[in-house]
Amino acid sequence: MKRPTSRTLAYAGVLVALNVVLSRFVSVPVGRIFRISIGSVPVILSSLWLGSFFGGVTGFLGDLIGCAINGYAPNPFIITSAILTGVIPALFRPFLSIRNHPVKRYLRFVLVLFGMMMLTSQGLTVMGLSVLYHLPFRATWISRIPQTIALCLVNSFLCNMLYSRLRLPDEEHI
Repeated sequence: MKRPTSRTLAYAGVLVALNVVLSRFVSVPVGRIFRISIGSVPVILSSLWLGSFFGGVTGFLGDLIGCAINGYAPNPFIITSAILTGVIPALFRPFLSIRNHPVKRYLRFVLVLFGMMMLTSQGLTVMGLSVLYHLPFRATWISRIPQTIALCLVNSFLCNMLYSRLRLPDEEHI
């Protein structure tokens, strides 16, 4: 990895801040363990724009700061989920970079984000919630399926729209 520029660090910092604000202050709590939020969009975009390292760091710092704001200890399963949310999309950047085909690109975003969310949101996060709140894993997993599908479609739309329209000054690959 080449040495990061101050511009890259500034973008990463802004994306961490956006993640914290969107996931902690602009989210809709549903019960005590569910939260509907588009807070993962900045983490995914960080991964696509800045690479898997900065995507993972964005997810990690966003979750860590969010835990401090809400006053609870970080859960290793949920932190790992946040890190992977920032690492996985960068691995599929060539697959997601289709020009002039917005519908195909959106469907590819849905495919990549659905696979990622099955591992992170449906897998590791549910495991973390099950351990933390002593909930049955299977029941919690099943009850989160509609939330995960809806968030996958919304996050895919937002990421597709922002990734294809916003270009970082240093980038040529978008």
